[in-house]
Amino acid sequence: MQRPKGNDVRKATFDGPPELAAFFRNGRLETIPAGRDRRQALLVHVASRFERGREYTEDEVNRILQGVHSDHATLRRYLIDAVLLRRERGIYWRA
Repeated sequence: MQRPKGNDVRKATFDGPPELAAFFRNGRLETIPAGRDRRQALLVHVASRFERGREYTEDEVNRILQGVHSDHATLRRYLIDAVLLRRERGIYWRA
């Protein structure tokens, strides 16, 4: 019996778009994609963790993003730069 390939296992267990499964292990982001299209797809997926219409403090945003990846500051900056999260006076919301 042949063992399934690692990415096939990840795709089967990943709760997001299959093309992003290779970047996650056990529900956590291992690597932020370098390519713009894949990074944008990843950011859209991560942004879905935030409810529309709800405001978040920076601490809340950090906690949510720490659950995704250890470098929450970079993820937060990318989300802001991609206009998926908005920020004003320390308050964040999903755009």
